[in-house]
Amino acid sequence: MFLRACRLLGVAVLCGLAVACARGGTDRVDARVPIDHIVVLFLENRSFDHLFGTYPGAEGLAAYHGKQTGANGATYATLPLPLGHDGKPDPRFPPDLPNAPFPMLRFVGPFDATNNPVHRFYHMQRQYGPGADGVPMGKWVAEGTSGGATMGYYEKAAIPVQWRLAEEFVLLDHYFQGIHGGSFANHFYLISATLATYPDAPAAVKAQLAPDGSVVRDGDVDPEGHVVNNLDPPYPPQRVAHILPIPQTAPTIADRLDAGGVSWRWYATGWGGGADAVKQGLVPHHNPFQYVQRIMESPEGRAHIRDASEFVKALREGGLPAVAFVKPHARQNAHPVSSTVGAGDRWIGEIVKAIMASRYWARVAVVITYDEGGGWFDHVPPPAVDAFGLGTRVPTLIVSPYAKRGVVVTGEYDHASILKFIEWRFGLEPLTERDRRAAAFLEAFDFDQAPRPPIALP
Repeated sequence: MFLRACRLLGVAVLCGLAVACARGGTDRVDARVPIDHIVVLFLENRSFDHLFGTYPGAEGLAAYHGKQTGANGATYATLPLPLGHDGKPDPRFPPDLPNAPFPMLRFVGPFDATNNPVHRFYHMQRQYGPGADGVPMGKWVAEGTSGGATMGYYEKAAIPVQWRLAEEFVLLDHYFQGIHGGSFANHFYLISATLATYPDAPAAVKAQLAPDGSVVRDGDVDPEGHVVNNLDPPYPPQRVAHILPIPQTAPTIADRLDAGGVSWRWYATGWGGGADAVKQGLVPHHNPFQYVQRIMESPEGRAHIRDASEFVKALREGGLPAVAFVKPHARQNAHPVSSTVGAGDRWIGEIVKAIMASRYWARVAVVITYDEGGGWFDHVPPPAVDAFGLGTRVPTLIVSPYAKRGVVVTGEYDHASILKFIEWRFGLEPLTERDRRAAAFLEAFDFDQAPRPPIALP
């Protein structure tokens, strides 16, 4: 297709309209493109199959026919016992689960807490390995820490809001987290298309690898100084003792937006609490601009980080920036243990309803996605674009008056695609080769259609 060819060449093409390429720092896409605001809702730790593996028309669990293989190289007769947060067998699950993905709702509700599967950089890559049957993604259980629980998936009844949004708007079924592993690396990647660095990191936090690349000792920093797991930011408030003490100076999307005169905010729940921000819901390693020197060491920079409560206020009273990233409270972000799939779905519904009810609905594009898969099984091997990713597929929805209706989009995307979409819309230069090569999910839109009215949500 012409659009696919254009993406491969790095040229942004708008379906059906003659628009300018988003290249020069002051160029703007054609004024006929009716998107003035891009809102990114960034939730936590759920894979695509885990939430949408049974969605009609998506590449889901029906395509997986493999079996999980144990550490001894033999195929499991039945899944190992699902483990709870305490590491002990979870009595809610039976001891004889078949060696296959299984529906969670048979045993737990959407608002019931579950274990938090391991989702670290090196673990996740090992999970992609084939089982004894040769089918990829066969080591998910053996390399995990939650027994058979990692193979559980939810259905429509658990996520009625997201399911409804998929039916009415666009679901991306080949959208991947940008970096193998967990939260901080993917949050920082979302704003920079690269990883944070920690030169000369102490041995206590640095991974040690054998000559063949196997892991001798896990760590938060790889041998070359890239931060691949979680460290808290160099600027307070902080939550844990493991800190990345080096302020980051790599260019971020903030630099491009500020240079282009484009307004933006990162809305973080709890940020308005000052010294009590963590108590009020801030998760520091989910707050990537808190690692960036240019933002944190000037009043003008820090003013771009706002409490999430101000996002809804801006919708109601005016003042919504052109680009807004929104992080929910730890209780509402869908992260296992601190939150649930039901809580995350309810939060999405509240925020999307507020957007639809606002003056901004007619000219907005909302991207709803998850930072990473959280260690939950997904059957699609991620594309290898470099040593750091891509990682697991994650659920992603595009909601807009100009989104196509009820379409499953199959193009390959990742968190850099959000950067690409922002750069495309506002005529900004890319940050790295990752966002330069990324596609901007334009196939999700029909800008020729009349703007669609808000819809009712569960």
